[in-house]
Amino acid sequence: MNTHDAYLATMLRRWHVNPHLNQSGQTIGHHGAAAAILAHALWPGDAEVLWACIAHDLGESATGDVPSPAKQNNPELALMLTSIEAAALDGMGIRYQPSDRLDLVDRLEAYLWMMHHASAQRLTPEWRKSLAWIEGMALEQGVAVAYVVQVILRDARKSAGVSDAAPVKRGWWQQCSEWAMGKRK
Repeated sequence: MNTHDAYLATMLRRWHVNPHLNQSGQTIGHHGAAAAILAHALWPGDAEVLWACIAHDLGESATGDVPSPAKQNNPELALMLTSIEAAALDGMGIRYQPSDRLDLVDRLEAYLWMMHHASAQRLTPEWRKSLAWIEGMALEQGVAVAYVVQVILRDARKSAGVSDAAPVKRGWWQQCSEWAMGKRK
C-alpha cells in the first residue's frame, strides 16, 4: 500500500460545493472514522465493513468530493468518476468490498454531519429523501439495526437542538419499537 498517498487522501475536504456545509471542515478521514464508529455500533466485529468505511472515499483524492446529486443526475459522470477513483485506489494499493452496510453508514454519517452543522437542511426534499432511504435500508438490515439507527438519529436530533426530524412517514418505526419491546410477535 502507498501509505503516504492514502494518508494525504484523508485530508481532502468534503462538502466543498455544498453552500450549507462547505465551511463545516469535515475531511475524508473524519468521515471514514465516523462511519467506522457507526458501523461498529451496528455490526461489532465486522472488520470488512470497518475497513470499507475508512477506505471507500480515499479515491476522491483524484476527483474531489463530487456531490451525490450530480452523480445521480448524470450517470456518465458517475461512471467516469468511479473509474478515476478506482484507479486512484489501485495506485494506493487499496481495495475494499462495497456493501449495503457500507452504503448505510456512509449516508447515515453524512446525515448526522448535516444535523450537527446545518440542521435546518433536514427539511429540504433532498435530505428528507436521504433520511427515508437510511431508515428503509436500516430496516432491510434487520429490526435490531433499524432500532439502533433510530436511537442514533434521536440522539443527533437532541444534540442538534431540534425536536423532531423531517416529517417522514414513520409507521414502520412504531412496529419495530413494539417488536423490540416484546409487545409484538
